[in-house]
Amino acid sequence: MTVPAAPATPPAPRPAPGLTPGSASAGSASASSPSAGSPPAILDTLFGAVWPESDLPGRPAIVARTVAVGALAALVIPFRDLGSGTMLVLLAGGAATVAAVGRARWTPYLIGSLMLCTLLVMMVVVRDAAWISVLCVLAAAAVAVSAVVDARSVLGLLVSATAVPLAALRGLPWLGRSVRGTGRAASVMPMLRTAVISLVLMAVLGGLFASADALFARWAGAVLPDLSLDTVGVRLLVLLVASGTTLATSYVALNPPAVEVFSRQARAVARPFEWLVPVGLVLGVYIGFVAAQLTAMFGGHAYLESTTGLTYADYVHQGFGQLTVATLLTLGVVATAARKAQRGTGRDRLLVRLMLGALCLLTLTVVASALFRMHVYEQAYGFTRLRVLVSVFEGWLGLVVVLVLVAGVRLEGRWLPRAATAAGAAALLGLALVNPDGYVAQRNVERFAETGKADWYYLAGLSADAVPALEQLPPEAQACVFGARVPRDDDWLEWNLGRVRAGETTLDASEGCTTR
Repeated sequence: MTVPAAPATPPAPRPAPGLTPGSASAGSASASSPSAGSPPAILDTLFGAVWPESDLPGRPAIVARTVAVGALAALVIPFRDLGSGTMLVLLAGGAATVAAVGRARWTPYLIGSLMLCTLLVMMVVVRDAAWISVLCVLAAAAVAVSAVVDARSVLGLLVSATAVPLAALRGLPWLGRSVRGTGRAASVMPMLRTAVISLVLMAVLGGLFASADALFARWAGAVLPDLSLDTVGVRLLVLLVASGTTLATSYVALNPPAVEVFSRQARAVARPFEWLVPVGLVLGVYIGFVAAQLTAMFGGHAYLESTTGLTYADYVHQGFGQLTVATLLTLGVVATAARKAQRGTGRDRLLVRLMLGALCLLTLTVVASALFRMHVYEQAYGFTRLRVLVSVFEGWLGLVVVLVLVAGVRLEGRWLPRAATAAGAAALLGLALVNPDGYVAQRNVERFAETGKADWYYLAGLSADAVPALEQLPPEAQACVFGARVPRDDDWLEWNLGRVRAGETTLDASEGCTTR
């Protein structure tokens, strides 16, 4: 009987499900590779090629920076007005986000956008009016995110606005890898021990010295926040919000989504009437509107009143909102027609450029009419924040129309969405530098001097930015907008130029309001 020879090599074991030859052991693979039904696989399927991140390594340093920004916000922001502390937190969050941008993505446009964002954020320490400061911060965030994700089209800009909220979901797998990367006890535990021991020693010694010396206690109170138990909940909430927001923006900077995949080329039309008829009808409506404006201008007040039953003042008071919406719709018509008329003969392309150019020129007359109507309205009823803001918005729309005309002359408009976005942010920055509350107050002071009319209740609600202008009112009028003034005791983290300037004025409210 013969004995069968043993095989030269033992048969290779069958790999466990989910493993491939050459992978690590089954235990390690199951710990690091998600199964088909795990959240990372679901997220990869959900976001697909628009936002891949399967090969993105964990970055514990980024997570640590975001936690540091959250801790700074929790110590500085609660129970303080906008000022230098708020600016410090915003700049720290911006720096943490910018640090996640790869070197290869630094472009002149990105650098210029970040400089504009820095100027916008600085308005929280220049202006006391919260409404303009918040708008500047929101504009800075929009410009920064659109620049980081490299949005170049109108649709790409709109989609980029959703990147930060969605990053809270898309970045979960990366956050898990980053947190697991911080679990190395040999490198993390010494840092934690050092931080805890340092904080305990500082708290104990600081408390002893503060109880022993009144001057030291006052200095410590000016530097350290109130960490009493009733403030812990608010500070913890600010910590979570600030850390989460900074983490989401940092993830977008590290792994930006491909927002331009949504901006597909419009389907060009082969028959010219498909764009010629709509554009021609819109152009005809605009010609009729301009003719009505010229008739009202040269026909005189008597002709206008006999025709419409309205005085000239009532005529120009109406229609600002409608003209603004009409300008927006016209820009949409121009953009759509320009994209759909790309195919055709050279004569067709020349015709569409001429028609759209004429439409843009007529749109500028609509913008001018809207601005004039708002000016007359303000002269009749006074200036307000909203009226000034919408006037700036309408002026920005007019600038966008001019940019469209330039793009038509150059026969290339890929730069237009970015330029319009930067122009809008710059217009908002210019409004903040002009001091809108001070401007509104100054115009109302002049109106009161001419007519004796003023909305005292509205003027009393303006911020400290308006105080230098309101100081020009006579004493009996000052009493209508300022009661007993309570001196402010701001610390250095609440320093604000608008409030400082207001504190230097000498308002007189002793005689009481006699002009209501």
